[in-house]
Amino acid sequence: MLRPDDDQLMRLLAHTDELCDRAMGGVFTHTAFLTPREAKYVRDSLVRRGQWQRARLWGGYDAAERQCLLLFPDYVCDLIDRAAWDSTPISELLCLAGEEDPVVALSIQASGYRTLSHRDYLGSLLSLGIERQVLGDIAIQGNTATVFAMARMQSFLLTTVERIAGDAVRLSPADVAPDFDGGRRYLALRETIASPRLDCVVAALCNLSREAAQQAVKSGLVELDYDTEERPDHIVPIPAVLSVRGVGKFALRSLGAPNKKGRFPLFADQYV
Repeated sequence: MLRPDDDQLMRLLAHTDELCDRAMGGVFTHTAFLTPREAKYVRDSLVRRGQWQRARLWGGYDAAERQCLLLFPDYVCDLIDRAAWDSTPISELLCLAGEEDPVVALSIQASGYRTLSHRDYLGSLLSLGIERQVLGDIAIQGNTATVFAMARMQSFLLTTVERIAGDAVRLSPADVAPDFDGGRRYLALRETIASPRLDCVVAALCNLSREAAQQAVKSGLVELDYDTEERPDHIVPIPAVLSVRGVGKFALRSLGAPNKKGRFPLFADQYV
């Protein structure tokens, strides 16, 4: 739900409409990287316009959290069966459009003398004076980080970044494997809940009492699909992403049929 102070999001939606009109006029267009919340509202807006069939979200790999919106002209859409649109590789759609990938991957190799965090990488890159929306996900594996960025930033980053949080680093273009998952790891959870109400789901996943879960929701500590939800009795749509401040983030995968006692098995993954 849009909040009264969502002026920036409203401007983004208006900009998306302009880009969509350009695509309808035969021009391939795209945004910079969007947050998951922005991507959700952009997608919903295009669905309402009946224009989602020309759009794809892309962050350099399939499971990217931060993604750009790509909008393709009719001559590309007409070449792909509508039922196959979402499963068609981005590389194929870009080839049909005669366009280069607007997202590139860069490898940052650290020395290994200290452990660098996501905050170290992001803070050092933003200290160069660039804006957050030109950077996508940062996936860290040991002493190497894969940074996704807008293609127009590649030359600048390759020639400018020399240190991350005081550690000397080397940058180079990176090849991303088809099964690249961003290095995310999950803890599989199975809980039994009395109802798919939000307070019941929060209580089960966070090991809280029903009363504590209700208070957390009412206090604005809970986000459902990247929007704050303050109604304890709200029925959770599954699948969904649930974040509880101070506890963690969960991907709600499925809700099983009720057992003989009327309780539901809930399957979820906790981000670790």
